[in-house]
Amino acid sequence: MAVGISLQAAFQVDLGARWAFRLPLEAGVGGSGDSTFSELGLTPGLLYRWRSDAAQRWVPYLGAGLKLGAAGAGRAFLGLPLVTTVQSLDFDFDDGDGDSDDPNFESRLGAFPEVWAGVEWHPNRWFSLNVAAAYTYVRLLGTNVHLLHERVGVRFSL
Repeated sequence: MAVGISLQAAFQVDLGARWAFRLPLEAGVGGSGDSTFSELGLTPGLLYRWRSDAAQRWVPYLGAGLKLGAAGAGRAFLGLPLVTTVQSLDFDFDDGDGDSDDPNFESRLGAFPEVWAGVEWHPNRWFSLNVAAAYTYVRLLGTNVHLLHERVGVRFSL
């Protein structure tokens, strides 16, 4: 388990009173010490809102998308043993040879399923406050990684 922060900006197009296409861009990091996790992704997806009127104040919603991007985690986060390397009489660790890969951090490019659930509060037509949760599933080195993001955000409509 790790605690972290993620930043997200999203573009949303309403496809009617109930359906919307959402395109969020997200970057997130979490963990402590050797137990770290990071992600970067673009998640196109569809959103269904239980809304009967455009002026409705409270609007619950569910949605799903496919996160296209990168995810990485430290081996300690994945519950795997750390890789140790031995430096052979080279005490200059900053020699600029371009070999800065950390053997204890595994990363992967791919497509990862994501689901959203939340509620929007609309005090007027151009502004809303969103309280939501998102779940993403990632598989790294044969290990299942389950990400749960709790989010509070604002939305401005044109």
